[in-house]
Amino acid sequence: MDRHARQSKLVEIGPGGQARIAGARVDVALDGVAAEVAARYLAGAGVGGLRVRSQGTAAAARAVDASIPVEVWPSVEASPEPTALASLRDPAARALGQGALVALEALRGAL
Repeated sequence: MDRHARQSKLVEIGPGGQARIAGARVDVALDGVAAEVAARYLAGAGVGGLRVRSQGTAAAARAVDASIPVEVWPSVEASPEPTALASLRDPAARALGQGALVALEALRGAL
């Protein structure tokens, strides 16, 4: 069974949307926990490739999907922290939220 069959059945995504996600190449311009969260979400969604800033982030993506092409490119320009997360005081929660938000925005862009 195709690992992305469930999300392909969603009306909002469908087979065409999943094909666009699979064709997407995404730069993860984050560091630390935020980068690992984004990479894991994107790999789990089935993106076609990732460009990340560290080996640790690459390992996180490969832990989800070993077949995903991941390029380590340290000079990827950093993403600004979304203002929607400014109210989160806990740095760990803010990093998790930032990674998730960056991943969802990348997927929205692919669709």
